[in-house]
Amino acid sequence: MGSSPSSRTLLIINLLIKKELSLLAQVVSEDANQRKLHVEISAAEMLPFFDEALEMYREEAQIQGFRKGKAPRDVVLKKFGEQINSEALPVIVEEFYKQAIKDTKTEAIAIGQIDNVSFKKDQPMTFDVTVEVMPTYEVPNYKNLKVQKEIHDLKDDEVSSTVERLRENYSTMKIAETVATGNFVTCDIQMLDHSDLPIIGKKFTDRRIPLTTQYVGQDFIDGLIGAKQGESRNLHVSKGPEAKEGEHEHMTVTVRKIEEVQLPELDDEFAKDLGFESLEKFIADVKENLKKRWEDDSAKQLNERIIDEIIKNNEIPSPEPLVDNAIQRIGDMVKQRLKGQKVEDQYIIDRYRPAAIRDVKWMLARKKIIEAEKMTVTPEDIEAYRDRMAEHNKVSRDQINIDFKTETEQKNFEDYLIEEKLMKFLESNSVIEEVPDTLSAPQEEKKSDLIV
Repeated sequence: MGSSPSSRTLLIINLLIKKELSLLAQVVSEDANQRKLHVEISAAEMLPFFDEALEMYREEAQIQGFRKGKAPRDVVLKKFGEQINSEALPVIVEEFYKQAIKDTKTEAIAIGQIDNVSFKKDQPMTFDVTVEVMPTYEVPNYKNLKVQKEIHDLKDDEVSSTVERLRENYSTMKIAETVATGNFVTCDIQMLDHSDLPIIGKKFTDRRIPLTTQYVGQDFIDGLIGAKQGESRNLHVSKGPEAKEGEHEHMTVTVRKIEEVQLPELDDEFAKDLGFESLEKFIADVKENLKKRWEDDSAKQLNERIIDEIIKNNEIPSPEPLVDNAIQRIGDMVKQRLKGQKVEDQYIIDRYRPAAIRDVKWMLARKKIIEAEKMTVTPEDIEAYRDRMAEHNKVSRDQINIDFKTETEQKNFEDYLIEEKLMKFLESNSVIEEVPDTLSAPQEEKKSDLIV
């Protein structure tokens, strides 16, 4: 045979796609979690698919006594009949299975099990499908839920520290003669044992370290204060807050380069370099951005609390196939984020199963609420989105192009707008108590493991 099974299979699928499938599908039994279907396709309906498969085999068949592609159909059928059936039948059954699920309005939550496939010449093809279905559930309690919204009181020192960090971003470096707090030190570090002897394989060269407590311990900084280029010092530094009392690491640090941070003057010129008319307007912009960031964080937290309350106040199922899919999706994201690192599947399951169950319950609750409130994406929603994006990007609304290359892109966009509409609706129908916040500021870079 010259044609590969995969290419023949593709041609059969193309034929199936072009043809309107006709079948008889009946629900023969069902319970809360499972439905069984019996599917029947007439012999006349099946004939074109097997005729097509037979013709494809005939065109490529090399049978003794006949030129390639010229053997009679009955000869090809006798020689390759079983092979044709074994190759074409699974593809055909799969497509009719999909149609049966659709025709019976079966809300399958996992791939069904196909059994009892029967097909004989001039007789209908039949098979049974057992499929897990969405359990029946309701979400009656989603209004008038009591939730707390945390409000942040922006302090002047937050604004000042943010301004200082921006100054640091525009700082320059100047070579210094001796080490001082706040310098950047490029050094070699040789780890020592408790007898102060070098540990083989524990030497780190050309480490550039900022001497601030944000990155390293105070004892490391104190041990290098006053050191000059080329000087080596033996340091005993604490292993950190989780170490036992008195536990230290021993090391020899050799200073290779000392850089002093030169901060720009905080004045109108600095503000103009950043695109502002004056220092006053620059600081006002920093304050406004900080305020918006806190408001956004508070809004996200409020949404999560509303979701938690809906899940808590309703009996929402979490079917195992959907939970498994959610764990798989979360696991894929974790592995993508940790590229190059080995992550055991069991760790993913143990660590993220609770989050997966929550995701599934919210997905099902969300669906019911959207249906109950008859929420759809309207032209007004799309225009309002364009207005927001234009304002956010400081461009004309005509420059906000909403055009989709695929149906998936369009669906994702509509899902985003529906989610936005849903959360606004739920917030407006909740009893919200504003309280002082306990939100943490976004974490700055933590102390790096710069030494070991």
